[in-house]
Amino acid sequence: MSKNKLHESFLLCIIIIASLLVLSVIPKFTLESLTFKKINLLADIEIESIDSIEVAFKDSLVAKQDSVIQLVKETCIPGITCIEDYSGDSTALQKFYKALASMDKATSPLRIAFYGDSFIEGDVFCGSFRDSLQSIFGGKGVGFVPITSGVAGFRNTIKHSFDNWKTSSLISRTDSTAEYGPAGYSFVPLEGNWVEYRPSRKRFLTEFNTVKLYYKNFNEAAVRFSVNNDTAQSVFPLKKSNQLQEWVYRGRKLKSIKFTFEPFDSLRLFGASFEDSKGLYVDNFSLRGNSGMSLTGISNKMLSKFNGYRNYKLVILQFGLNIVVEDSLNYKAYVRRMVKVINNLKKSFPQASFLLMSVSDRSSNSRGKFATMNAIPAMRNAQRMIAQQTNIAFWDMYQAMGGENSMVRFVTSKPALAAKDYTHLNHNGGKKLAGALVKSLLFSFDRHQKKHVKKK
Repeated sequence: MSKNKLHESFLLCIIIIASLLVLSVIPKFTLESLTFKKINLLADIEIESIDSIEVAFKDSLVAKQDSVIQLVKETCIPGITCIEDYSGDSTALQKFYKALASMDKATSPLRIAFYGDSFIEGDVFCGSFRDSLQSIFGGKGVGFVPITSGVAGFRNTIKHSFDNWKTSSLISRTDSTAEYGPAGYSFVPLEGNWVEYRPSRKRFLTEFNTVKLYYKNFNEAAVRFSVNNDTAQSVFPLKKSNQLQEWVYRGRKLKSIKFTFEPFDSLRLFGASFEDSKGLYVDNFSLRGNSGMSLTGISNKMLSKFNGYRNYKLVILQFGLNIVVEDSLNYKAYVRRMVKVINNLKKSFPQASFLLMSVSDRSSNSRGKFATMNAIPAMRNAQRMIAQQTNIAFWDMYQAMGGENSMVRFVTSKPALAAKDYTHLNHNGGKKLAGALVKSLLFSFDRHQKKHVKKK
């Protein structure tokens, strides 16, 4: 006959309850990247008044955050989120608008550099943004593409495969000797290296006409390539220099191009570009985990040399999601550091206008309910302060998305507009928000042009 162990089960319950009681008095703390929340044993039976108290407290926080002085009050038509100009003389986007207005006479492409984090990776946002602008202003091509990518299978604006490369980034720092290129990456070819690009079936991206490579070569080296799956290969020597170099190949209606590099130990690759001789191009420089502050790891010399080849007229910055922490409302240090980052970028891109996008909405789970993180409005207003202190343009993506709890609505929408991590958009959501930015830019551009004509 088995022994009755009921008393042992009772003892185990007592131990568990005692342990939970002890844990419930331990305050919330953070250990490296992990945050341990305080345990609330009564979370499921709390009276409703606690919810109302929390809402009132949150509303007071938002009210305090919204009291940040706004130097610019623009009036836009319904459905458009105004671009706020913090230049002091309404010229924050003048360089870009001037280039946009003269595109019908231009003999070279107009380029936009779009720096951001995982929110824009895989061309989720930039793909639709590029497509919309190219439908109006022309252009055929996806622009800049890295040599390797962790989201190559997810990106639908170009087909991209590769093997035998050593990849390092501003975030991963896997190579202590790496010099980082304009996108924040460094690619070193290994023995047996190759990379192949194919056009997608999307509009304006169905063929390659001009292909460019960006590299540094410290010895004798060459690029070997084939087009359209041809077994015949062409070989071109690469210029030896300690400066960033651009290699250009012009074809017509190419359906694929495959590169190998030899000898592989003297080269550093930074990316490729696919474009035509005219039109508008958006270069997506997404880097997962980037807060924006990491951009200081790219030398001014590198950026200036790259801009000499690309001649950007607009630089868009999308950051913030990698900094927000639940209930953290103080971003003064972030403001200071990002002001330095942007002022530094201005030196490297002197012919470009600058536009800072605010953080999007992001939700966290509180007692089983997803809602906007308290930190999101605080970060949004910190970014507005960054725009004010650097005299650049600002676009409130949080407002354009719908404000508080808009991420919840994006996730639960049919079809869904965002992933269930309540942080990142899917392609449908990217199309929706990119369309909102395009509308804001065109509205501001039209207003700028009308004022310019009146002055004449």
